Amino acid sequence: MDRMQVLADKGEEYIAELGFEPAFTVTIEYAPTEMFHSPRGDRIFRRIDGGSISGRIAGTVYPDGGGEYSQRREDAVIDIDAHVLLRDDSEQGEWLYLRNIGYRRPDGYYRVTSWVDADVRGQHDWVLGLFFIGVGVPAEDGRSMTISYYEVT
Repeated sequence: MDRMQVLADKGEEYIAELGFEPAFTVTIEYAPTEMFHSPRGDRIFRRIDGGSISGRIAGTVYPDGGGEYSQRREDAVIDIDAHVLLRDDSEQGEWLYLRNIGYRRPDGYYRVTSWVDADVRGQHDWVLGLFFIGVGVPAEDGRSMTISYYEVT
């Protein structure tokens, strides 16, 4: 059987330039890590105690509004799965939900792909439908992580 090809989507006019624009930075403060061993690796839970967001959105990380539910694999890479509630500093105090999925290598390389939900009637509706890449740097004591997010354009 011949492979089906659609010639219409092969032109350069269908391929967008890929870029990254700085969007915001989030510092997440964590409670002490909870861990247990499972057949697929170490399960890691880190409850969120607070933090801040700056950049195109300014506000706070809501304490107890989410956490990091990660897994350390046999190769020592940690698969990141985090849910974070944010509240902006506006008079309305708009809520945002941030989802991070990615990994952290033993050498400290930390990358996540992220999506943000916001009120469709609010001032942060610009985040809806966008895709972000986050680059994380842990604090020396391991109790917080600062993640710089870039909008994929």
